[in-house]
Amino acid sequence: MATNQTVAEPGAGTACMAGPAPAIHAASRHGCAALEVVDLTRDYRTGFRRRRQRGIAGVSFTVAPGCIFGLLGHNGAGKTTTINCILDLVHARAGRVRIFGREHTDPAARAAIGYLPERPYFFEHLSGRELLRFYADLLHIRRPEREKRIDEVLAVVKLESAAAVRLRKYSKGMLQRIGLAQALLGDPDLLILDEPMSGLDPVGRRQVRELLQGLRDRGKTVILSSHIVPDIEMLADEVAILRQGHLVAQHRMADLNRTTIYEVQLVAPRGAGSGILEDHIVRRHGEVLHVQTAGVADLARLLARCTEQQWKVLGVGTHRSALEELFVDQAEQGRGS
Repeated sequence: MATNQTVAEPGAGTACMAGPAPAIHAASRHGCAALEVVDLTRDYRTGFRRRRQRGIAGVSFTVAPGCIFGLLGHNGAGKTTTINCILDLVHARAGRVRIFGREHTDPAARAAIGYLPERPYFFEHLSGRELLRFYADLLHIRRPEREKRIDEVLAVVKLESAAAVRLRKYSKGMLQRIGLAQALLGDPDLLILDEPMSGLDPVGRRQVRELLQGLRDRGKTVILSSHIVPDIEMLADEVAILRQGHLVAQHRMADLNRTTIYEVQLVAPRGAGSGILEDHIVRRHGEVLHVQTAGVADLARLLARCTEQQWKVLGVGTHRSALEELFVDQAEQGRGS
């Protein structure tokens, strides 16, 4: 590893990088891609006979700065292997990775990254603040600036009140947030998060989701890996689907959302909506109509008509997700191959 990219001691499992060099900031401001991955390939030797097994093969994608990019795939699809190759934690057999226009082995490129692995491990006898001091020292943050920076990242992850609490008393969601805090210590332009919401309860998932949205609003680029479709749907601007080590689909979420089927639950008098709703699939359960509509624009028109007719809207939900259908279809193709 480069000297200005520091990794926690063996067993800690969390890498954190120093603050980005001015050249990296300049690259991100001038529209340079945050990440370029070209034909990335990685093999493993497994079993007694050390047979070669393909981890990932020919994976290519580009991530624009200031967005959330989702890597979606079942467990074992190659998400973590891809991330490890990007970080150079394992060496790719073939392919190329560039971070803000620099080779990923360049120390300046590494310094632009904050990373949180799927299963971070921290020293539980430390408090949240003590842990961040440990990582700040690894990052060579100067003592006069250290406490100010720690206060800033604690505020971002909303853990100010728990800064003096020992980590053994943290919930799973709090541990994920302190992990994000250490990834943010160096003020990186690119955050790489491997399954950051794994094992969280609904409150913890919402907290992490809001945090990531806030980071995007501040201009950070986030690469988020997950096997949970709704997590990607709610956060990502673009998604790449991995299956059996291959990148099998890549789409902008805005394009997929145009074909998402929504369901509106509303109350309207019998027969009142026959003309207005004739182009929709409608089911009635008692007084409640369940109306399906395709795409955001059609949904907006339907809700506007409900307002005009003074119909009571009880709820709006996703009946069928375009991303979910795409993901399931790719999984079925994988089973058939």
